[in-house]
Amino acid sequence: MFKFDFQIEEDEDDHLNIASGSTATAQAGPSTTPSTLKEEGNTDCHHISLEELVNSLPEEISYSPINFPFSSKSLLRRDLFDARFQLYNRPDPSSSTDSQNQKANNQEEGEEYVDAQTDLIPGLYEGGLKSWEGGVDLVEVINSIGDDQKVAEWASGSRILEVGCGTALPTLYILRSIFASSLNSNKTILHMQDYNSLVLSLVTLPNLILTALPFLPTEALHVPTEEEDLEDVLPDLENAGQFIITPILINAFKQLLKEKNIELKFTFGDWRGLANDLKIQNEGYDLVLTAETIYAEDNNSSLLGVLKEAINKRSSQDEKQIHKETINLEDSLGDLKVDDEWKNPLSERGNGFVLVAAKVLYFGVGGGLTAFLNRVEENKGWWKDVKEWTKGVGRKVVQVGW
Repeated sequence: MFKFDFQIEEDEDDHLNIASGSTATAQAGPSTTPSTLKEEGNTDCHHISLEELVNSLPEEISYSPINFPFSSKSLLRRDLFDARFQLYNRPDPSSSTDSQNQKANNQEEGEEYVDAQTDLIPGLYEGGLKSWEGGVDLVEVINSIGDDQKVAEWASGSRILEVGCGTALPTLYILRSIFASSLNSNKTILHMQDYNSLVLSLVTLPNLILTALPFLPTEALHVPTEEEDLEDVLPDLENAGQFIITPILINAFKQLLKEKNIELKFTFGDWRGLANDLKIQNEGYDLVLTAETIYAEDNNSSLLGVLKEAINKRSSQDEKQIHKETINLEDSLGDLKVDDEWKNPLSERGNGFVLVAAKVLYFGVGGGLTAFLNRVEENKGWWKDVKEWTKGVGRKVVQVGW
């Protein structure tokens, strides 16, 4: 069995406890591999539409707030036990055109990796149903830009990809900032990728909708019956609770996206297929986010292929001169210092860049930040430190580019 212990824990009620100054270590034991592993060598990636994911939503979702030690603003996240319950009762939306036998196999496979006492099942499940420290670290870096208006000004009108998104905390934070701002900018594209399609349907999309709840009209949150008052049926957005998903709510969510000029895109599958797809499309992203994805050295090559193909390469090679430049590092609870160039609006930059959040070393798995950054250099890329956490297991956010 392999299990990460990263101090973002889900107790019996699946509430997140985010502890600053972690003293945890990543521990590993014998690997448990189920009998329903996907075929080796499958390198395809697949795009799935918002409409397809919406069709997979349950009638009701249970959620809990995530409170950050560095910000007074919280995010809402779907409870893991609620995702498990849906998995036992709903098919995978990506299998809508499969045969009944294939649907049954996908259902059985999903149940196995959700119930498995492990955070990693190679070739099947990569831990996307849970929230990891690296995602919170990226949120802290983005939060350092300023209030919602400043974050929105930084991100609006750009193309952003989150690789290995899982619960998509950094994307949620950017989305919430744009919703809360007064901006009406050019189109913003938020593209979320995960290895598992079930992760996108069970947690990624529900979390996006949860992020929008405070900005939707009250009548869209729940329509009271004749015996109910509106105040009695509105979801409590400050504490754990449930809300009912109705066509009115989904339409209000889509309308909010339209008003803010936001397009949501979703992709699942192997990174090698994604890299090939990005190379063919040749559109490029202004920012690529990825957290806790470098734990296995064997996957670094395919991950680097995605990152290198994903970023915009519009300007000259001037940015390479900042190779390995180090920004002043502060403790997790201190002020984060980021150079002014990094804070420029993404849509006005030259080349795109990547923010990678990772452990310095992943005990028991073999991966770590040093090995990954060596591969970046071997692939003619550059990197620089953005922020470091030294208490407990060492962690960093680094900026990478080509």
